[in-house]
Amino acid sequence: MRRIKGQSTLEYVIILTAIIAAIVIGKTVINTAVQSNMTATAGALTNATAGVTF
Repeated sequence: MRRIKGQSTLEYVIILTAIIAAIVIGKTVINTAVQSNMTATAGALTNATAGVTF
């Protein structure tokens, strides 16, 4: 009976694909959160300076 001691190439490809997918999903989630916070901050600054005249 043949015994495999090392990882096959397919296993490495599957792991690499999972890592890449996690990075892409994480980037999307972080990007959405940052964009939401920037929009909220811009709105708050606009409201806070609405009555200021120079």
